[in-house]
Amino acid sequence: MRLGLGPIALEMATRTQLESLAGAAVAASFDAVWVAESRAEGVGGGLAAAAMLAQAVPIRVGAAVDAGLYHPLYLAEDIAIADLTSGGRIEGLLRHADVAASRYEAPTERAWWEEFLNVLAGALSGAHIQFDGAHLRVPARIEANQPAPERLALNPRPAQPAVPIWVESTETGLEHLARDLGFGIANHFQRGSSVPAATGRWPGMLLCPGDVQANALLVAAGESAGYFVIAAESPEEVADAGRRLAGPLRMPDLPAWITSQ
Repeated sequence: MRLGLGPIALEMATRTQLESLAGAAVAASFDAVWVAESRAEGVGGGLAAAAMLAQAVPIRVGAAVDAGLYHPLYLAEDIAIADLTSGGRIEGLLRHADVAASRYEAPTERAWWEEFLNVLAGALSGAHIQFDGAHLRVPARIEANQPAPERLALNPRPAQPAVPIWVESTETGLEHLARDLGFGIANHFQRGSSVPAATGRWPGMLLCPGDVQANALLVAAGESAGYFVIAAESPEEVADAGRRLAGPLRMPDLPAWITSQ
């Protein structure tokens, strides 16, 4: 079982607050700390904020990103730079928000999102890619840029051979596509819900409220692994979540009196 803190909204957070919460996550035995951008409110920079936090804490760092708003090659570059500057500790969660898409005048149809994921996955794989779709062409082969290569590769490449990335989705068709491309699946925790099935090495992710109990997460995981990202707004809430969840999730038979200390 993996335990993450967040995602911490960047909209109202200062650097001091982010570093305080991240430090509390380390002390409370979390595996990662996550931040979340909100481009619908004009707040981006999730990957940059995660890379900044990586300089302050030794655990993994994640960014919930409003994806599909700009070219996937730009996002791939942002992921690669964040991964390099974090020493290979970056993780990502891709979210598609219609409100943010409207602000950016980005396409919202399913075909655009499918092409976006295909190009992003290809770029992060390290392969020399060529893609011809209804919305995206890689290389673009713009006349003014000729001569141009027939294929393009991401440079620089991420530090990790495979960056852990999840797609937040409740749509079955999109979930199948994400899995086929090697992305993990993330959903929001609900009472009685199950952890999404793993995709390769990436366990299913559940985004959980701060008051969630360990037993509910163990039931959601069943016999499978799970990645639980827990909301918290203060170092005290982080410490409480760590005491309540870290021990039972990693050692379900751990005596209750230990975690109550």
